[in-house]
Amino acid sequence: MPSPVRRILDARRLVDGVAFPEGPRWQAGRLYFSDIHRHRVFRLEPDGRCVAIGELADRASGLGFLPDGRLLVVSMLDRRLMAVDVGVDAGGGTADVDGGGETAVHADLSALSGCFINDMVVDAVGRAYVGSRNGGTPQSRTDCLIRVEPDGRARVEVAELASPNGAVITPDGRSLILAETADGRLLRFPIRGDGSLGPREIVFEAPGFHLDGICLDAAGGIWAGGGVHGLLRISPEFELEAVFEAPGRMVLATALGGATGRTLFLATVGQVLLENLARVGFDRALDATVDSEGRIETLEVEVPGAAQPK
Repeated sequence: MPSPVRRILDARRLVDGVAFPEGPRWQAGRLYFSDIHRHRVFRLEPDGRCVAIGELADRASGLGFLPDGRLLVVSMLDRRLMAVDVGVDAGGGTADVDGGGETAVHADLSALSGCFINDMVVDAVGRAYVGSRNGGTPQSRTDCLIRVEPDGRARVEVAELASPNGAVITPDGRSLILAETADGRLLRFPIRGDGSLGPREIVFEAPGFHLDGICLDAAGGIWAGGGVHGLLRISPEFELEAVFEAPGRMVLATALGGATGRTLFLATVGQVLLENLARVGFDRALDATVDSEGRIETLEVEVPGAAQPK
């Protein structure tokens, strides 16, 4: 395998003042993202305003949209999926609901998850695939992927995982690609007609790297948050093509969108995040005391984002 190209990340700041950004998603002409330590979900408007569209009593993480336009939000420590009414206009776009829409429990996963839930992906019919951390070490491989049906019924779909994190579904709806952070690898699963997943296949492995939130482009390439390693570009052939280093910062998650689909949105933080996570642990009462210098940054790329799964 050829050595990846190494560059310094030259991204543009789009949003400052975020404590711990995660889960960027492009939907109906708007960018959505969560702020874990502020327990909120935001939408970025075309005029540059960040609108708070949901607030939880818990840490907010992964995002995904149901077919009716409601937003699913991971409530991490409570281990629930919350559905937020973000407002839908007659044209299928989003209406302004500054201050937060109505929030309800979509699924309680506490009986299936041992510690916390994190990122997820939602398919075209509203099934959510949610990564669960179950309290073990990466070596013990006790984590799992939970499948949640549109009506909220849930089951453990894949066991024996190590830190499942970012996930994407291919445009044809036939494959799910999942990042295992601690192992620096991508797994691919066939998706059966009923939403169940077939046998796992390791399609990419980069020992020493951490893979976080990922997004898929129209050519089949993947952009991945690489944590302290910056931004990673993985080719359609699943080779590490480029590493964009971000000195002093961490790239956590990615999303493609914008007017042409070629704007790469990055959720980034200062490396102080590592100290903050160690200090606050699982104590939500301390969340408001930390700020990890979060930002949403952007980079223009050549290949647009992949089409929405069918």
